[in-house]
Amino acid sequence: MKVIVVYDIPVEYPRLRDMVREFLKDLGGTFIQYSVYEADLDEEGLRELISGLEALLRRGGGKVDIFLPCSRCYSKIRIIDTY
Repeated sequence: MKVIVVYDIPVEYPRLRDMVREFLKDLGGTFIQYSVYEADLDEEGLRELISGLEALLRRGGGKVDIFLPCSRCYSKIRIIDTY
């Protein structure tokens, strides 16, 4: 399933922000833009994502939003890119 992860870690926790980024990359996450990653996970991967992020956030502060769009909704995402 496609998973979109958006996080906001306060500037007081730069090391935590780095740890979240590395964790998302280790799970196969693809950088979309600053503080936004996308991953294709199975049920076990999703459980690992949630538990890992919960553990990381206990080290400091912040917020993580995890979106699980259905395949139909995901196919309707439009990206406007001028790069």
